Amino acid sequence: MGDKWKVPARKVFISQLAEGTQLSSATSSSVGTAGTNLWRVQLNPVSAKTWDISLVWVQGTVVDFDDSGDWLTVNDGQGTAKVEQIKSIPKAKSKFDKGMYVMVVGYVLQCGTQPVLKAVKVQDLSNHVNHKVMWSLEVTDLQKC
Repeated sequence: MGDKWKVPARKVFISQLAEGTQLSSATSSSVGTAGTNLWRVQLNPVSAKTWDISLVWVQGTVVDFDDSGDWLTVNDGQGTAKVEQIKSIPKAKSKFDKGMYVMVVGYVLQCGTQPVLKAVKVQDLSNHVNHKVMWSLEVTDLQKC
């Protein structure tokens, strides 16, 4: 298996990505999976616990999309992120609608006001109500470890 799958995607809230900082490129540990940059996100505003991430998993509602199907904007209730390069995913869904609930796995290209992810996987979860209901609890629980 290639380098890019050695580190699992970390489940995060988009608001955590909005506050993320890029690690200095001067250190070898700042390069993440498959040559991507590493970003440091704080897990809890009152603790000092952080994760260094490059590949993330977010879930949320589609609030905007490109008619050609190459990008979308997703809102998880805490923030929005742009997901790019969807067409580069083999057998990717070619049409998205506003209000669709999706799961996105992607490499972090940019943190800040509107984080940007390079899509690895985008899946429509609209018909799976439990995924939406449980998402915030699942992320919170995983980040306690």
